[in-house]
Amino acid sequence: MKRLLLLSLLLVSPLTWAANVKVVIDIAAMHCPLCITMVNKALRSTDGVISAKSSLKTRQADVVVAEGYDTDKLLQAIATTGYEGVINHTEPQA
Repeated sequence: MKRLLLLSLLLVSPLTWAANVKVVIDIAAMHCPLCITMVNKALRSTDGVISAKSSLKTRQADVVVAEGYDTDKLLQAIATTGYEGVINHTEPQA
């Protein structure tokens, strides 16, 4: 009986978790590897950020957060590095 209860909890629990979303942020002023490092560090240290990765090639940051997260916090974190970010789009994370 305990095994059945445990198994049912494991199968049902993920359905109640909040979905994650990927927020794509344009950061046009990034021009060097140090820019990427600074932006990544600022985003990753922001409460609620699950993961963050910036690209020099696309001049964008991909940030994974929980659904309903206040994206202004991400823009504020980027602003602390001296760069300006603009939300490009958000998409559901699988």
